[in-house]
Amino acid sequence: MTATPRSRRLRTLAAALVTTAALSLTACQTGTADATGAVDSTRPPAPAAEAGTPAAEAEQEEAAPGKEAEKEAGAPGKEAEKEAGAPGKEATQVADRKAATKTTSCTAKGTKVTVTDAPRPINHLLIKATNTSDTTCHLYYAPYLRFDQAQSAVPFIEESKPQAVVTLAPGESGYAGVLTSTPDGSHPYDATSLTLYYAARSGQGSTGAPSHPALPFDSVRVDSSNAVTYWQTSAADALMW
Repeated sequence: MTATPRSRRLRTLAAALVTTAALSLTACQTGTADATGAVDSTRPPAPAAEAGTPAAEAEQEEAAPGKEAEKEAGAPGKEAEKEAGAPGKEATQVADRKAATKTTSCTAKGTKVTVTDAPRPINHLLIKATNTSDTTCHLYYAPYLRFDQAQSAVPFIEESKPQAVVTLAPGESGYAGVLTSTPDGSHPYDATSLTLYYAARSGQGSTGAPSHPALPFDSVRVDSSNAVTYWQTSAADALMW
């Protein structure tokens, strides 16, 4: 059957309508829907959220609590380290204070002893002991004195016992008075040397090395009345007996 010119026009028109419908459908699928649900192909697609937008800030705020928690968790640890170090520093300071206030018995190693003749009262010697060390020391009781090679120490004058132990800071001095003889004494002799021993804190015997001070004269007359005072803080107190 041979197509007429009219039928060919109809087929061409139908093909054109099909092509137009297909293009319109494609445009609708790539467009943007408006409030009614219709698609507007002239509007561009909505952009993704960028840094600095409310969406990005919301993400940062969600991450912030985690960082704050890490900081708070780390803070107690630092505080604990500081607190743990504090006792060590305190212990060191206490040890330093104890070392600074350390005391010992005075001995010949850190004490200079001199003996002078006292003008008053007569027949008296004055012993002066000066702390030459850098540590505070104590002069306990009275000095143990031996003239020459005497078998026993010179007796103490008990009435001279002070209320407290004589303590010498570096550079300070303590004193003791020595009665050498009296008109009523017996067995007099001329002594040429003197040895001074330092009493132990316990009161039993001496401690440390002794001193060997020179006498003010070549010899000193001593007898059975010979006696020595307890250590005193002043020369005046030492010469009261």
